[in-house]
Amino acid sequence: MTETPEAVAPPVIDPARWDEHEGFRETFLAMITHAGHNAALRGLGGMIHEQASELQRIFYRPPEGDVVHCLRAVVADLRYLTGYLEVHADARATTDEEYALLRLAWRKAASLKKVADALEEALNGGNGKNARKNTKTKKREAR
Repeated sequence: MTETPEAVAPPVIDPARWDEHEGFRETFLAMITHAGHNAALRGLGGMIHEQASELQRIFYRPPEGDVVHCLRAVVADLRYLTGYLEVHADARATTDEEYALLRLAWRKAASLKKVADALEEALNGGNGKNARKNTKTKKREAR
């Protein structure tokens, strides 16, 4: 009988070295627990990032400029992470420790939403238009 290998754990990322982890989101890679497959996807993500960085000089420039374009991407990732935390915070806890972690995840989802809202409002000229309202978050905050 063959032994099941241990699942690959997501890395601890030093914010100062964030660019060493470009490619696929860690929330996606966390689902790929086979070590070889996970490493292959990390390698592919790194290769795509490297090639995109090299080709950036011939890509079309974003009409709003690089800073606004990149910050809109940050807002999109924050929105993704907010939703990801909200969905996982709705999971069933089997221990008190898990319950505490899920409550923390929910509170941090609300915090990320506020960061995304503030960035989005600033990107839209500070007039508040297009700032997203997440009714699910509002319901949880009201509890």
